[in-house]
Amino acid sequence: MNNELKTAKILAGVGAVLGFAGHFGIIGAILELIGVYKISQIVRDKRIFNYLLWPTIFIYAIYAFGFLGILKDFHDTVTGVNYYNVETNFFFSSSFRVLLLFIALMIIPVIYKIKAYNLLGDYFGNDYFYKAATFTKWGLILFVILIGFVLYFIASIFVIIGYFSLPDEYYQPENNAEFN
Repeated sequence: MNNELKTAKILAGVGAVLGFAGHFGIIGAILELIGVYKISQIVRDKRIFNYLLWPTIFIYAIYAFGFLGILKDFHDTVTGVNYYNVETNFFFSSSFRVLLLFIALMIIPVIYKIKAYNLLGDYFGNDYFYKAATFTKWGLILFVILIGFVLYFIASIFVIIGYFSLPDEYYQPENNAEFN
């Protein structure tokens, strides 16, 4: 078990970097989830994994539906279909509605990511995960005025640093003997 945490932190860190890179997002998400699953087994708290698993699935589902909405808007633009009897502008377009829906649906997954980062910070005493949770929270709050994108970007950097700065070994406290 002495190399399991080292392997898990590298998997999660590389996954976070690949997810951060953009084109390899789904591969990065899978690697990060595998690493976090191993970390949650080592600390014997499956909440960490669950708090990251469901938001990841939910976020990719939102991306898929958002892509379909934008594709529909593009199709309507190309074919000249206009379902509105008013002058077409951004606020009446389906892209704007998709953006609002995207922001609304991102609240719950991001809250669970914040919980997972706080748990990782609690178990390892890693300040980078606390910073990631704080920047993620403020990024969510300020997402509407586009400053949130920058804060979420900074939170992603703190998560990457947090994974790679985890210790190579974890010593289980006596009172946490079972895998919850």
